[in-house]
Amino acid sequence: MDEGIKKLPDLAIAELVFTVTYDPSNQKAKKDLLVEIEKNKMYPLYKRLVEQLKWDEDKQFAEKLKTDNETELKQLDDKIKDSEENFGESEIREAFLAKSDFYCRIGDKDKAYSLYRQTFEKTVPLGQKLDLVFTVIRMGIFWMDHDLVSRNIEKAKTLVEEGGDWDRKNRLKTYEAVYLMSIRKFKEASDLFLDTLASFTSTEFIEYSIFVQYLIFTSMLHLDRVSLKSKVIDSPDVLSVVRDVPHLQELLLSYYNGEYNQFFTNLSYFSENIKGDRYLSSHARFLTRELRIIAYTQFLESYSSVRLDSMANEFGVSVDFIDRELSRFISAGRLHCKIDKVSGVIETTRSDNKNSMYKQTLQQGDNLLNRIQKLSRVINV
Repeated sequence: MDEGIKKLPDLAIAELVFTVTYDPSNQKAKKDLLVEIEKNKMYPLYKRLVEQLKWDEDKQFAEKLKTDNETELKQLDDKIKDSEENFGESEIREAFLAKSDFYCRIGDKDKAYSLYRQTFEKTVPLGQKLDLVFTVIRMGIFWMDHDLVSRNIEKAKTLVEEGGDWDRKNRLKTYEAVYLMSIRKFKEASDLFLDTLASFTSTEFIEYSIFVQYLIFTSMLHLDRVSLKSKVIDSPDVLSVVRDVPHLQELLLSYYNGEYNQFFTNLSYFSENIKGDRYLSSHARFLTRELRIIAYTQFLESYSSVRLDSMANEFGVSVDFIDRELSRFISAGRLHCKIDKVSGVIETTRSDNKNSMYKQTLQQGDNLLNRIQKLSRVINV
């Protein structure tokens, strides 16, 4: 991690908060979270969790956190006062930054944001301004404050256009990619993930193996087979870590190689796994449904007709399941085929998109021929 980039706030703590909220029975996660709260003296976060999750408050623990916060805050205020009375603008800025970081660390978002804004006004170098905005973005993602994140991403883009360095430009793309994925803009997220894959440096924000996992999920939804092979499957950057995430490479390759039974087996693992992912949990059903649709689409593109029982066997599911799935997606216009239930056969049809492209090509061809004929008559004259 770059020396100038602080792991603040620590998003691993946000993961623990999500886990204990999603699964209150997870005592290990709760214990780990309390260790982090004690280490970082996070009194505001502790009080918030006690209220939201109906924890039994440990009065002695809470009082110690509160006292520690008050002691540290007094030291920070004294430092600001001393800097304003005896030092210059640089020292004053550093004193305000220390107080901002303090509130961010203990989990007081509103006070932290107010102090970061004041610190920003006292900051001159563009790089330092961007680092402040990046911290606010991470804080917004910690709390899943969409308004705070989106406003500061736009603010960071403006600053980058004024002359941000290469590293900070890529860092911003990584932040935005994860945020866009969290609000179900998978196509836009995929483009940014791919754009920053080879230049990833944002270890203060996300582990590289998890970054690659998100890249694979979003890319499978939006890349054609040729692009998926060249940009993802054969990418040295992906290959370096893809095995660090269980079932991830198997999911990707089984889809690409048309091993649909294995694909469904690996997809079932992730359909459960992503329910515990703080960025994807609210999109778990949507994501797994879309991944099933691309697999069905790829399979059906190879046939003009295929028996229901043959397709069910390929995917390792029952005939009734594949019948229900296809019927639902056909009626929604997501699959271009029809089912003859009497004969038990699926007949594929040319998609409206392909028909439109075909007609457009014919029309453009006719127009070109007409122009050639007119030109020929002119030349003959």
